[in-house]
Amino acid sequence: MNKLTLEDPRAIRTRKLLVDAFQQLIRIKNFEQITVKDITELATVNRATFYAHFVDKFEMLDEVLGQQLKEIMATHFTCHSQLDEQTIQRMFCSIIDVHQQMESSCRRGYNSLHAIIEEKVKEMLIQVILPMLPADKHQKTKAMMFSWALYGAYESNPHDADSAFIAQQLKKLL
Repeated sequence: MNKLTLEDPRAIRTRKLLVDAFQQLIRIKNFEQITVKDITELATVNRATFYAHFVDKFEMLDEVLGQQLKEIMATHFTCHSQLDEQTIQRMFCSIIDVHQQMESSCRRGYNSLHAIIEEKVKEMLIQVILPMLPADKHQKTKAMMFSWALYGAYESNPHDADSAFIAQQLKKLL
């Protein structure tokens, strides 16, 4: 969409209808089962309108998921934080929070989105961690490894993890 269209109140309203319809559907269906037709029927718009806003349902998922993750993670830390134990602990807690909120809002579709959520979270963590690290030729690799370690700590024990202990251990990796 061009910038002018994004400022058009009708386009904003239509996009919201589409996103709301998608979010309703993901609560009752697996992502794979959702079709563009399902989304447009629930949003009461035609298919051409959907494609004026999104390339396909995958782009819609990427945008919706990205926005939700940003909002959830922003409640825990900012890009301007220092990479200390407290920030690492907050990052870890944000991963837990992301999964809890996604599981409750996507009830049936959560399992089908788990791998996509993982990739998106790691991607966002890399973007946040990167400027917190000293600039050198391995900065991006270090940010990637650290984000994977954070996520791996979550995956190893998602429900009973001691975030303070995990932050303390991950800090040692730096």
